Amino acid sequence: MNFARVDEIMRQAVLNHAFPAAALLVGQREKVLFRRAYGRLGYGEQEPATTEQTRFDIASLTKPLVVGTLALRAIESGKLCLWDKLGTFVDAPEDKRDITIRQLLTHTAGFPGGLHLWRMAEDPARATELLLGAKLQTPPGTRVRYCCAGFLLLGQLLECIYGQPLHDLALSEVFWPLKMTRTGYLPTGENIAPTELQADGTLLRGVVHDENARFLGGVAGNAGVFSTVDDLALYLQMLAGGGLLTDGTRYLTSATLRLAFQHHTAGLGQARGLGFYLPSHDDGYTGDLFPPDTVGHTGFTGSSFSLSPSDGFYLILLTNRVCPSRESGQIYRVRRIVHNAVFAARG
Repeated sequence: MNFARVDEIMRQAVLNHAFPAAALLVGQREKVLFRRAYGRLGYGEQEPATTEQTRFDIASLTKPLVVGTLALRAIESGKLCLWDKLGTFVDAPEDKRDITIRQLLTHTAGFPGGLHLWRMAEDPARATELLLGAKLQTPPGTRVRYCCAGFLLLGQLLECIYGQPLHDLALSEVFWPLKMTRTGYLPTGENIAPTELQADGTLLRGVVHDENARFLGGVAGNAGVFSTVDDLALYLQMLAGGGLLTDGTRYLTSATLRLAFQHHTAGLGQARGLGFYLPSHDDGYTGDLFPPDTVGHTGFTGSSFSLSPSDGFYLILLTNRVCPSRESGQIYRVRRIVHNAVFAARG
């Protein structure tokens, strides 16, 4: 496979200021086919070069990686089922008590998209109250409305079901079993790509970009995780292997993943699996060549992953496209042309 065109596109994207830093990994099942880092962590000359070990704020990739995975494992262990209702676990108001776990995972619960908790209260302890008090935009189960509220709530529900904080759950149930040693909430140390410039002139670095997650202390169901392309490749390899880890350990059943990858929202405005987006159904970010069974997700900071379950082919792209500002929209075209060039490189 010749990835020269892919390499050229990525280098040009850095030159065009689509993002200062990026890392790209392409693989098929347990085999890595292409892996490279681009640019510098930020636009300052003093910023170090990006490496394959650079940690990026993966933003909404947190949704499938942490909350989605925890929900699937809870289903397998008998702690949860898709038809369980919100009112079973919390004292929900009448308009929300019949919202199901399936609706939370597929963004069909009806919550509004722009719920800004940090503007609504000073105390993060009020988050659940604010989420449950939000006015629904559509009746549950009638339309896909992408939002963070459902995953924030689901993260809190999983804490109750497991009896552990989300930070500890993510470590014990996801990152440690998958050997994702450079992945987690609240990162420390060096080689972390910065994101947006703040009013005081500093860049966010190791602090989650998403304002709701930041308001909640950096640990949330919608965002907050930092990771590397190598660590995310371990997650994609598990998905590509039908739930098996590369050492043969069973992590999820193949039946669970088939269910998660199914199109659960036909006719509701956007194609969603259980925690996953199905981009080929919507002319999404995977361009023109990735197969119809592709599943994946994107993140606001410029992160994304894509997987074709039928042949285990996957692509991970991490960038800090919101550094120093969120104004540039170049990432949306770059994602598509990179996906096209990667798939074409297969021959």
